[in-house]
Amino acid sequence: MYPAAGSAILVTASALALVTAGWLRPRLPRPAIDATMALAGGGIGFGGLLLRHDVGLSSWIVGPLLLAVIALLHVRALFGGEGPFRT
Repeated sequence: MYPAAGSAILVTASALALVTAGWLRPRLPRPAIDATMALAGGGIGFGGLLLRHDVGLSSWIVGPLLLAVIALLHVRALFGGEGPFRT
């Protein structure tokens, strides 16, 4: 358990996700947004695991990957096509 490192990674990854989804999204090409959001989602998963005791190997693999995919899909659903925040 590394609470300082986990908290720092969580705050940084969350800030990256907010900046990417809010300010950078209309300014960057879609592949850059996808990569940045996946990185932010994976960072949130990794930072969260650093706050836990006794985390298994499968959690270190599945957790960040799953959150990377979910963050990407979440932004696409909110800001894509008929999403509620499309521009």
